[in-house]
Amino acid sequence: MNSGIGNNWFGEYRIDSAFQPILSMGPHRVVGYEALVRGRDCNNVPVSPSTLFDLASKNASETQLDQLCQRVHVDNFSKVAPDNTWLFLNIDPATLHNRQYRDKFLPSILEQTGFPFHRLVVEVLETPAIVESDLFDAVDYFRSLGALVALDDFGAGRSNFYRIWRLVPDIIKLDRTVIWEASKHRAGNLRRMLPNLVAMMHEAGSLISIEGIENETQLMIALDAEADFVQGFYLAHPDPHPANAAISQTKMVGLQHKLAESEFLQKNNYKLRFKDYIQEIRSIQGKFRPNKALGEACEALLAMPNVVRVFLLDENGVELTAFISPEKKQSRDKRLDPMINTLGSNWSHREYFRSAIEQPQQVQISRPYLSSTEGQMSVVLSISNHAEPRRVFCCKIMLE
Repeated sequence: MNSGIGNNWFGEYRIDSAFQPILSMGPHRVVGYEALVRGRDCNNVPVSPSTLFDLASKNASETQLDQLCQRVHVDNFSKVAPDNTWLFLNIDPATLHNRQYRDKFLPSILEQTGFPFHRLVVEVLETPAIVESDLFDAVDYFRSLGALVALDDFGAGRSNFYRIWRLVPDIIKLDRTVIWEASKHRAGNLRRMLPNLVAMMHEAGSLISIEGIENETQLMIALDAEADFVQGFYLAHPDPHPANAAISQTKMVGLQHKLAESEFLQKNNYKLRFKDYIQEIRSIQGKFRPNKALGEACEALLAMPNVVRVFLLDENGVELTAFISPEKKQSRDKRLDPMINTLGSNWSHREYFRSAIEQPQQVQISRPYLSSTEGQMSVVLSISNHAEPRRVFCCKIMLE
């Protein structure tokens, strides 16, 4: 294939760049730009990136196109980029197996343009076809140049958590399908899980960027999940000239205040939802006695809707008495019968136990979780006494 019609040509197509801002959630400012391929034919008609890469694949010229894009992006960005911002540069996964990236082509471009290695973020796309050793070798190489490495589109296809623990990418970019699924249902499981997912990846040693932010709801979810970076059409569209992102920053600052307000309202609405249960629990908190007396004290509580069981823990989180359930049994998954007997179980690892011990005489409400005994989403309301011996009274409520 003829690729030599000028410096920016791949066959019959001219290759150029567009840069999409990536914003930091904390400082509310643009910290980097992802370089995106823009192609046009001889008649100046736009051609999609997928068309270009499909053509390269058919002609076994993936490396040629990949290197052309790298050179065009670095050259364009070095001329127009704001100071102290990253360039996020995609590397075609097809080039990893033959290790073409080791031909010093990229370092040569950076040296020619004077663009520093430490401002480069190399995006590596994890695909099922990539041999793990090839992926690790590529990451080691780009880090040896002084660049950061981002694992792109995590959460799509066959993403592998095991690779995260071993690879420890500097940045993990969550695929746009993650935020889209999280925003589909207001109280959906993924939306509840996302903050924990981000926290787990933080603990693994990576920063988190969420792609595909297309509306206010999705940005709110990303803020709530405590992601480090965001990008998407709601914040800024790709542009050949990295633009002033003042509008994006204004949106983020405004939503930060809105999120704080919504968290306050949500917390108070949450308490309001369980107001009657909280009031009843407070009325019996001084009656933590052996099984029979506890059952008598909890008659009114057990008669309330969706109460599944009440139980008592000691100061170490050990379940002291057999749990007490309402006379009218709630429906439960019989496949979980081996889990039903919890006498003597230790629940000291549970949030509802720790928070009750830390704040005695105050009713605590756990986050929703899947109960291993009922097989349904539940919350636990808990309260501890202040005197010795310490006891934690717990009431499990099934969520509808």
